[in-house]
Amino acid sequence: MDLVKAAFSSKGEWLATVEELQGNSDTPDVQMKLWEFNDQLQSFVLNTTISMPHEDRITSLVFQNRGDSEGGYPALVTTGNDGLFKVWLLSDNSDIYKQSTGWSCDFVGSYHRNKALGCCFSEDGSLFAVGFEEVLTIWETSTWDLKHTFCQPPGKIRSVCFGRFNCSKYLVASTDSGIINCWDLLTCSLAWRAQIDATVLQPDIFSENIAAFSFASGSSNLFIFSPTDPMPLYVHENVCQENVQWAVFVPRIVPTSVSSAKHSWLVRSQLYFLTESQDLLTFSTKSPEESMEPIIKQMASEESLPYTPFYTLLRKKQQQTQDNPTWDSEKTHPAGHTTQTAAVKELLLNTPAHVLPPPSVLCKMFVNSLLIAKPNKCPEPVSKEVEMESENADADSDEDLQETAESQDPVPSIIPTKYAQLSKAQEKELKRIRKTDFSWVSALCENV
Repeated sequence: MDLVKAAFSSKGEWLATVEELQGNSDTPDVQMKLWEFNDQLQSFVLNTTISMPHEDRITSLVFQNRGDSEGGYPALVTTGNDGLFKVWLLSDNSDIYKQSTGWSCDFVGSYHRNKALGCCFSEDGSLFAVGFEEVLTIWETSTWDLKHTFCQPPGKIRSVCFGRFNCSKYLVASTDSGIINCWDLLTCSLAWRAQIDATVLQPDIFSENIAAFSFASGSSNLFIFSPTDPMPLYVHENVCQENVQWAVFVPRIVPTSVSSAKHSWLVRSQLYFLTESQDLLTFSTKSPEESMEPIIKQMASEESLPYTPFYTLLRKKQQQTQDNPTWDSEKTHPAGHTTQTAAVKELLLNTPAHVLPPPSVLCKMFVNSLLIAKPNKCPEPVSKEVEMESENADADSDEDLQETAESQDPVPSIIPTKYAQLSKAQEKELKRIRKTDFSWVSALCENV
């Protein structure tokens, strides 16, 4: 079975996947699975499996965005080449005891048996738009009645999306003839149209912006625009050499700062897009190292996350090392350095491999975390009183040595006279060297 489509609910509680198995017949074997997120397992658990939800391939699927004040269960809509769109609801009567929940079909809609293509819900979930080849239809979700149709030939509907916030009255759709149409739902008229061969339309949930990807001359181009104005806010040509299949705006935990007004659309959200060769790309105004700094600072060990076998093995090795230390790590490593190294280790060991940054970034971060900054120690100034006491002590020591030498009998020396006698300046220098603390040499030899 090949996974061909997937969709998440607005709060991430449900996941819908579509799998296809191409057999000998022209129509593949299609299965749609609904997964529920389990807080204890921190993973999705299979809830319902539906075999052949449509008589032909599924062209799109989307969850209804219900408001926080609305109760009830979520709704899922699928469209297919069989000319139907189906509404699936979660109910609690999947068995005779009504102790479990399951998904079932609640409504089936069509328009002259044309193929149902792209679809989407409005921001509040009250309206549903679905394209039937060259006709765009608007449905009311409370009764599932057809309210209006738009037809701007030529071209079949590819992608559909509603405006958000102040642009919620607009409906934008792209066609395979290379045209983007924008309708005003209050006047039910065409607001504007632009010559852009957009294959993907993706709205930002935190702004009025919409991202459009087009493919021309062997490369994909990006356009960021608002439904109120056909002039794009940002254009990036040749973003990749392949056709973009999917795109999504991911909310930022902390809004980022941008240096240019043309990058203002990146302040609260980050755009990710997937190519035909399954390459996941994104936009950023910072280097990979700078982008990872907030993540490293916020990395913390969560007990609810499952540990990998490698992490468990390394944790045991670290505990053995801590039980039998060979040197005092608190003296040899500053506190700030230890904290930074621990944060990088948490990032490497606790983060799943499929979401880790590139190895080039991780290697540089890990090596930098192991480096210890060399302290710049300045010699402490010696007060005049200490110098006077030292000179007095030296003078007393010289007198004691002289008295001792006079009291003893003269002994013949085998050392030449010119080497046996030292000046007072040389003696003071030797005493100063003898009193100097060289304990740092031993610590350095132990670390080598």
